[in-house]
Amino acid sequence: MNQSLFRGFLCAILLYIPMDYAVSQDANQTHPWWVNLGAGPALIGKTFAMNGGMVYCRQFDHSLISARILGMTNNNPTVQRIERSSPVYKMADYGVLYGPVWQTDVGTVTAGAGIGLVRAAYEMPASITTNSSISIPIEIQWFWRFTNYAGLCIYTYTSLNFEKPLSGVLICAQLGVW
Repeated sequence: MNQSLFRGFLCAILLYIPMDYAVSQDANQTHPWWVNLGAGPALIGKTFAMNGGMVYCRQFDHSLISARILGMTNNNPTVQRIERSSPVYKMADYGVLYGPVWQTDVGTVTAGAGIGLVRAAYEMPASITTNSSISIPIEIQWFWRFTNYAGLCIYTYTSLNFEKPLSGVLICAQLGVW
């Protein structure tokens, strides 16, 4: 699969948001949507890494569709100078997920699973290897909304694939309409 295909998919989703919101306003019917932007710790296999990501979510009654782009790396200049033989991992995870939504007294919780693509680059001092793999992305979101347009989210994820298992946590700012 081509990375430009996923970029095109993301652009289509982001262009769809304002058009759908305008149409929904005319019919007095809206489906909540939001974007999570965050960063946090991750694991690439058993290697500690840092990650950042963006997740677009669209709620329909008690279900949720989300599209995510996550990037992670274990690149730490201090560690790489000491351990020249250890590889630098650069991973990207693209996924489309579906799952239920639960309203609770202490926020909202969602869970989802779907299909995705993992792109991996392994950099050694003398070479770079890149691979792609189909994945099964899984997510759990727990969020609190402070206004009609902003909130805070703890986003946990894992990605089961043929390269290296990925998992992590994002502490996210949440912006949207609900």
